[in-house]
Amino acid sequence: MQHYVLKENAYKIIKNKILGLEIKPGSRIWEDRLANEISMSRTPVREAINELASEGYVNKIPRKGVFCLELTKDQIKEILDVREVLEVLALKKCIDCIDDEQAKTLEQLISEFELELKHEKYKKCNKLDSMFHMQIVSITANKKLIKFIGEIESLLSIARSMELQGLPRTKHEKALEDHKKMLKCIIEKDKSHAESIIVDHIGNMKSNLGIS
Repeated sequence: MQHYVLKENAYKIIKNKILGLEIKPGSRIWEDRLANEISMSRTPVREAINELASEGYVNKIPRKGVFCLELTKDQIKEILDVREVLEVLALKKCIDCIDDEQAKTLEQLISEFELELKHEKYKKCNKLDSMFHMQIVSITANKKLIKFIGEIESLLSIARSMELQGLPRTKHEKALEDHKKMLKCIIEKDKSHAESIIVDHIGNMKSNLGIS
């Protein structure tokens, strides 16, 4: 049991380092150095890396080593194109079934985002950005939709970290504005306008990353 906990802890720490760009995309990952850095033995680190390799976050190249995932602009565009279609569906499903309590949860996430933005805590804003979108999906109670968008959101954490290298405040101000518009559409049951906001929202992300 303790061994499993150590492996899971190593997995979470390493994955967060990858998603937050602490481990640079495309860089080689040395198990011994990483184990020393996070104060763990090599065994749970090795097992965590094997799990991350199976999920596509690291690449194990025979006779060369282990390398961190490096998303190209074309790959990010493909991910965002799929996300757009799924998020439009999720938002429309959310409009159909949301209740007052769930609407309050979305409202609270927007308030937290606004507060963190005020204090320029951009990494926290990134997390709340993702939480807002995942909450919308969760409200649909569609297990497949939750699974697919959840997988995409993990990869987009890398893209969001890449965005922070540009103009983080401007990017987050626009995201906050979009979240408020989405919630308004949800409350007013305005599916048509909601779809246009999602398309614009993802279009902004593409623009921030220099993707046409």
